[in-house]
Amino acid sequence: MADGIALSDTWAEEAAKVYEYEALVGALSDQLARVEEEYQSLGLELNQFKAFYLDRLEPLFHFNDMLEAAIKAEELRRRPDKHSMSGEREPYDRANESWSEQYEKVFIASEAVITPDVRAAYREAMKIIHPDLADSDENRGYRTEMAARINEAYIKGDAELIKSLVEDFKLSERPCDLTAKRLALLIKQEFALKKRIEQRKIDLDVLRNSEISALRNAFEAKFGSDEESFTALADTILNTIASNARRAAVMGLVPDGFKRMKA
Repeated sequence: MADGIALSDTWAEEAAKVYEYEALVGALSDQLARVEEEYQSLGLELNQFKAFYLDRLEPLFHFNDMLEAAIKAEELRRRPDKHSMSGEREPYDRANESWSEQYEKVFIASEAVITPDVRAAYREAMKIIHPDLADSDENRGYRTEMAARINEAYIKGDAELIKSLVEDFKLSERPCDLTAKRLALLIKQEFALKKRIEQRKIDLDVLRNSEISALRNAFEAKFGSDEESFTALADTILNTIASNARRAAVMGLVPDGFKRMKA
């Protein structure tokens, strides 16, 4: 009887620890899910801005710089005594500075709008499916695959697909008893989740301090963040291009003169 009572007490203590760690891991999972969603959201916003800015505005800046360079070159050709003037090659240099490299790096970002429903579904999914909650290498591989599919659904703005993937995952999960093995797993999850949270915070800081983030912040501070702002700025640049094109036409420059600097 005494042995039975001792075993019962041990089980109760073990169960209490399991419940305690489950609460802790649950809170950490919730925190990580919020950080993961914030990271995904910011990364998507920056990629959208990068693609939109480089696709819509950067080509206009580039073409206008080339126009100004051609005009400047023609002015120098007509006034050889002015070759010593400072800044004569600036438009040309700006036009060619890392242009091809910048443009080659751009990719078409999702145009989906990330709604509150999508954000909530993503956070709930990460709380359940995150790879750092795995109990084995095989399980981690499966969770990683599912997390990748959920990330794709997030980028598409598809909350229903995220929920469907979570339901599929739940059906595939094996139940786990309140045992010492369960406690060991929870302790392992606690460590992994804390480590992941710290890493994601670092990743977020990198994104927030990136060059494209600074460019977006400066742009939004000056022009706003909606598409009308891009359109308005594009119209302004187009007006400048039209003005420079008229100047070039008056100077008799051929179209090819807009594309390269004459020696």
